Amino acid sequence: MDASTVSVTDDAITIRIPRPATTTAERSDRAGLLQFAARADSFQGLVLWHRYHAIHTLLHAQSADLDNNAGRDSYTRLYDALTQTAASYAAVTGYSQYAAETFLDLAIACHERIPAIGTLLRHGILTPAWFREAVTQTTLVDDTTILALIDTHAAHRLATAGTLSRPRVRDIVAAIVAEHDADAARHAREATKPRKKVTTEPLDNGLSELAITADTADIRLSADTLDAVITGVCPHDPRTRQVLRSDAAIARLTGTAFTCRCDRDDCTADLTDNATAARCASIVLHVIARRDTLTGESDLPAHLDGHGPITADHARELAARTGTIRRDLDLDTLLDHTAQHADPYRPTATCDTAVRALHAHCTWPGCHRPAWASDLDHITEYNHSDPAAGGATCFCNLAPKCRFHHGLKTHATGWIDDQITDAHGIIWTEITTPEGITTRARATNTWLLPELGLLPCQHPPPTNPGTTNEPEPRRPTTRTTAKHRYRMAARAQNRRRREQVVADDGEPPF
Repeated sequence: MDASTVSVTDDAITIRIPRPATTTAERSDRAGLLQFAARADSFQGLVLWHRYHAIHTLLHAQSADLDNNAGRDSYTRLYDALTQTAASYAAVTGYSQYAAETFLDLAIACHERIPAIGTLLRHGILTPAWFREAVTQTTLVDDTTILALIDTHAAHRLATAGTLSRPRVRDIVAAIVAEHDADAARHAREATKPRKKVTTEPLDNGLSELAITADTADIRLSADTLDAVITGVCPHDPRTRQVLRSDAAIARLTGTAFTCRCDRDDCTADLTDNATAARCASIVLHVIARRDTLTGESDLPAHLDGHGPITADHARELAARTGTIRRDLDLDTLLDHTAQHADPYRPTATCDTAVRALHAHCTWPGCHRPAWASDLDHITEYNHSDPAAGGATCFCNLAPKCRFHHGLKTHATGWIDDQITDAHGIIWTEITTPEGITTRARATNTWLLPELGLLPCQHPPPTNPGTTNEPEPRRPTTRTTAKHRYRMAARAQNRRRREQVVADDGEPPF
């Protein structure tokens, strides 16, 4: 498939996007079809940037006209340049005045407040929705010097993060804002406290919605509590998980009993008060913070599992709560061992925590299942019969995957995942689709645990098929063994190809 081209001149934007033939779907054509379906809209950021530029130019021209108007009065001050320009835009587009003014605010953000991030919109790195998320996260920063620093830092981190999504953009920008402008982050959090509320909204067919707005940590604990309650029903309960959560929440709020509805004589549900209390007692809300953040020596943000970055003040507040247990994460112990001595398949507690904290969520592109609600997957498969020939139980070879994506990798055909530590100690994850398209993403919380990728591993590399040190098979391989050998060979081939790209073009982003 030919590459797409974009040509921007003073008077035109010319976009050429080759469309692959869709009459057949031969295996050799599938990569082109997937790329076209997934990326043919990447020009939208470029066009939007130029739309922002056009309206921004009009705004400045209108402002200059008003400034040069000697007959200005109270009405022209009321209908300022932004209001009048937005009114013209609304009249042509059919938008409301509010929507038009919002468009101008985004144009001002793109060209004045955060121009470096705006450039990523023009380059197609950010989609329009992702750019709006970045604008939202920087809205309360009013110090122009600090804002310029945040803009530059965030643009660099976004440009080098690999595969992005809206939640990843939000977390990246929010973490940088919290780090460089603690006052803005603090004021933003204080401003949200009066917004705590409980609202009801009638729906249809006799249903209504109850919405509770509260502190992030309290909402996470409440959601986990509901999950702990509904775990007690038996496997034959006919309700979906969401219906179970709804019924459990109403039962707890109204003080009524929550029961299983299987209507079976052999029901195995365990919903007694003691059993429910025991399950709720095991709920853990994980927060990862640097020691100097908790002592007040630093305002580096922390990470709340299932939410994302939180301010240093918020982390210290959670640490001071009654019942909070603080445990030191001593990464030096990883230099000794990363797997349990009694079961080398299982990581140590330190290794487990470090891996989940570093990646923050499921490492599959587009998935944001919290790390502590995901499985820990061996990227290169662990060989139970011959551990030395398989993937190590080490932070370099472990990554969180939600149950769905873990199963997809394990049982579906053609998926290849990999994890690489580059020359700068940055840990990257890669996913290659059955069509041969590879996506790459930097570990989300590299900013929080930058030293993890710099620690030397204490294990030899696995035996890769196709190399001179591969032992000859002594017996026919099982289907699972054959699949593992194929994946190891595919990873080795991908790494050789990547090493050549690095030699030619340097470290990512390429």
